[in-house]
Amino acid sequence: MENFYRPLVRNIPTQALEKWSFGALSEGFVPFPKKLLRCLHRLYPDVEAMKDIAALLAIVDFKRAQQPRAPSPDYLAFIAGLERSEFETALQRLENKGYVKVTRNADSIDVALGGLLDAIERETSRSP
Repeated sequence: MENFYRPLVRNIPTQALEKWSFGALSEGFVPFPKKLLRCLHRLYPDVEAMKDIAALLAIVDFKRAQQPRAPSPDYLAFIAGLERSEFETALQRLENKGYVKVTRNADSIDVALGGLLDAIERETSRSP
């Protein structure tokens, strides 16, 4: 197999760095349409992981600098194209894997992605 090399991207937009870590973005990033996010799990109906990815991308989409408040689970479920119960189940799977840490308030949730970002770095630092 040929050894490929991805040069590091230095000029990453601030908006992207507010959502992901520099390490995760260091090789660049791919835009992902919100309409695709909302129907992703229907396009791949036999794979529960698609719901996890839809939930994760909805969480990332909401992240902003100086965010005035955390999102509600209902809003994130809507962005992910999932029912609230499906979103909560996907969030629980992500939490069980150690990818996210969820802090719940009365009507909002804050989701930290540290575990996922660590997993990305760990998996991409291995030789093929």
